[in-house]
Amino acid sequence: MEPPGTTPAAAETRQTAVVVAAIEAMQGTLAVAAALAGAGRRVDLSGLEEEVGRLCAAALAAPRAAAPALRLRLEALLSDLDRLRAALAPP
Repeated sequence: MEPPGTTPAAAETRQTAVVVAAIEAMQGTLAVAAALAGAGRRVDLSGLEEEVGRLCAAALAAPRAAAPALRLRLEALLSDLDRLRAALAPP
């Protein structure tokens, strides 16, 4: 819940910032996982699908004006996931 007196525009900006921060955090997690996989280390991805699902739900609930920027960030996240999948592929 937003503090009293918060304008709708400020609330939308905050909501968008929260989704962007979550996407960036996931990108960091994927970068670490890819580095570990590249070094031949075991990577535990349990919970990843659920977390990505939450990100997608949050992006869908974000203000419509944020959609283009969030779409670009989610596409970048998808690229990161593809790189991780390639790093985890058997030799």
